[in-house]
Amino acid sequence: MVRILASSAYMREAEVLYWVVKGKTNRDIGDILGSSPATVKKHLEHVFEKLGVETRTAAASLAMKKVRQLSTWQGA
Repeated sequence: MVRILASSAYMREAEVLYWVVKGKTNRDIGDILGSSPATVKKHLEHVFEKLGVETRTAAASLAMKKVRQLSTWQGA
């Protein structure tokens, strides 16, 4: 059960990061995901910690870099 909860928390963090990359605000993301801006902020804090960054711009940049790496790797 704990593993399922951890997995769903990770998925929500990934969803939040996706919308950050798309340029959405915490309020926008909360509306899209059906949660409060404060909950979105907490998810972002976890994302920042996991990625070792301090800003949403740095998190989005790192996420896009990883996506490009995957795209290059899959095309090889």
